[in-house]
Amino acid sequence: MGPVEDATDEAARPTVTLRSLGLFVVLLVAFIVLAPTLRHAVEQQEELRQLRADIDAVQERTAALELELEQWQDETFVQAQARDRLGYVMPGEQTFRVVDPETVVGEEAEAELEESGIPGMEDAPWYLALWESVTMAGEAVAGEEVAPED
Repeated sequence: MGPVEDATDEAARPTVTLRSLGLFVVLLVAFIVLAPTLRHAVEQQEELRQLRADIDAVQERTAALELELEQWQDETFVQAQARDRLGYVMPGEQTFRVVDPETVVGEEAEAELEESGIPGMEDAPWYLALWESVTMAGEAVAGEEVAPED
């Protein structure tokens, strides 16, 4: 064969062979079949990672609550909480309550409450309203008829 026949053989050969086309089709079908499965596997891995993080958070919360429950089983802790939260004292002890001077103005607040009576007690501290109520109840029991001042 001469040089002319070699040139025509190469020109006549297709650039895409039947074998490469078949391989491409097989790979395309494999990708179409496997892609959803792989995507689902990745989603499951992410969900598993999230669930493990949730489990860790719940276990930490459980440990904290168990520690708190253990503290509440201790009588000295319960006494300390009663002192702090409710203001309880042991028999024979005296309590001193420090009040922020900016929130309570002392006699000025009481004078305003005396002028306004019960209807104006909405803006007053709860303990002054309670004391006014006790005072009025005591006067009513003593036989005096008490009407709230307007």
